Amino acid sequence: MAPFTFIFLALSFVSYVTWKVIEASRRNKIPTALKKLPGPKGYPFIGSVPDVPEKNGFIKFADWSKEYGPIYQVNLAGTNHVWISSDQIAKDLLAKKGSIYSDRPHISALIDDNRTSAQKFANVIMRESEKALFHRYPEIEAKRMLVELLEEPDRYNHVLESFVARVTCRLAWGRSEASDELKQRTRELLIAVSPTGALGNKLPFLMALPDWLSPTKAWERRRARTERSFFETMQKEVEKDAREKKAPQSWMKIFLDSRSKWDFQYELEGAYSVGMHGIAGALTIAAPMQTFCLAMCFYPQYLPMLHEELDRVCGDRLPVAEDRPKLPFLRAIIRECLRWRPPVPTGIPHSLTQDDEYNGYHIPKGSVMHPLEWAIGRDPSIFPDPEAFNPLRWVEPGWPTYQEPLTQFPTIINCTQFGYGRRLCQGQTVADEDLLIGIGSIAWMFNISKQRGPAAENTSSHSIGMNENASISQEELNTGIEKSKSRTTMEDVLLSKYTYPGAFPASRDEEEEKAPKEAKEFSKFDPANIDPTLDFSTLLIAKPLPFKFELRPRDGKRAERVRKLFQEGCEKGEYTDSREFWGHNQGKGKPCGWGKV
Repeated sequence: MAPFTFIFLALSFVSYVTWKVIEASRRNKIPTALKKLPGPKGYPFIGSVPDVPEKNGFIKFADWSKEYGPIYQVNLAGTNHVWISSDQIAKDLLAKKGSIYSDRPHISALIDDNRTSAQKFANVIMRESEKALFHRYPEIEAKRMLVELLEEPDRYNHVLESFVARVTCRLAWGRSEASDELKQRTRELLIAVSPTGALGNKLPFLMALPDWLSPTKAWERRRARTERSFFETMQKEVEKDAREKKAPQSWMKIFLDSRSKWDFQYELEGAYSVGMHGIAGALTIAAPMQTFCLAMCFYPQYLPMLHEELDRVCGDRLPVAEDRPKLPFLRAIIRECLRWRPPVPTGIPHSLTQDDEYNGYHIPKGSVMHPLEWAIGRDPSIFPDPEAFNPLRWVEPGWPTYQEPLTQFPTIINCTQFGYGRRLCQGQTVADEDLLIGIGSIAWMFNISKQRGPAAENTSSHSIGMNENASISQEELNTGIEKSKSRTTMEDVLLSKYTYPGAFPASRDEEEEKAPKEAKEFSKFDPANIDPTLDFSTLLIAKPLPFKFELRPRDGKRAERVRKLFQEGCEKGEYTDSREFWGHNQGKGKPCGWGKV
């Protein structure tokens, strides 16, 4: 490294440390009569970073709440983080004092933060979508999802994420062809905003360096440029469809139909508002669907109960939106998935814009406030036996969480996982519909269970099985499977080169062949394999890593019916393949394209 470069790096680091020391000194000035929030002492400069494991750090924060109380603070690399493990305290601060607790935390790794909630616009597009039953997009895509699960059950993780991304693309822009691109935009942004993701969030001084000296900054600049181009492209395509009077219903169409009424502050805010709402739902909603599969493997007693309810209400057809009031146990399953393994276990963060106090404690300006959802959903006074997955707590009288009428409750709407006060997630009704139709359709179609015995190891990751009354032959199924395996998709090509958090590494199968047999059923999890249901991804959205289980159609008639419905949709032009946006190899080496994740 050239002397000049070394000196420049050293000066940048010293400047960053000096600024952090000054900030810490200001923060440590406690007003008279107030106390400092409790919390771990930490180390000079880096605070408590070494004490927080990269994997499942939310459990460490929950453990600290048992030691330091329901509100405490932690210094993480010079930034003050306040962790709240009480629903009541979260409401007292983040909701009742929303005027000073609703700012977004600064994300060091972002060069330009174009995330926008556009509150007025968000309220309208969600309300209009809900009134139109989300244009039946979840029901349309559920048929494609089930056929893909029949053909490639070992790729269930990809299939569930594709289902959510396709629905979200239809809602955002009226079409599903951009679903793979939307997933990639989401993966890259998720890395950029996650504390355990981009290096710029761990070493913020790197973002002050020139691009040629800071690969993480250059990566972020290309990500942001690609995101902008994608959003612009999608808006132009809907504009073209609208001029030709063939634009399907979408959030973008709502924006274009009355562009002047939204009071956006910059030219592309509409494009960003639609795009960011799409990104917010593209992978997050898939996490509870993956949790559902995990829960049914470890708590199999609840699947027959769910089957009984779906059969009684839906019979030989797939669930639809109008079934919601008659499916309280399905809604209980969904609600318990969000409580048991919340997709955002550290909560939606807020930033405090001025000094404040709570119960005699000083909370300094600039603190990042975390309603710690992992701990809030484990309050034993509200959730007895909190570590157990138990949907009955929502539908049986006597439990603290039971509410009537069961035509309305349980519901995930306004649950704590969607945030507090002005940072409440605007897309919760979309999540509610996707999960009802998505999980309901999977349960209507399949039996789900752990892999059983040595024989299972000789089959594919997810066994396909038919009962003796099957009206579709195993040979036909095998033909479909082999045909699907020979089909190479855009994601297959790219993800064979690039891995991302939550994906199987390319060498996973080889590693598993070398592993002991007892380790093959579920991913190995440290420390000490305490709980195999906690093998989670490490980024802001925590989801179960891919695991092996059996996914079997309940009977051949259901499989045959779903295939027929999907085929009819294909003939009507309802389903189109994903497309590439950036040319050969998804823009590798070009100004815009997929970044390595």
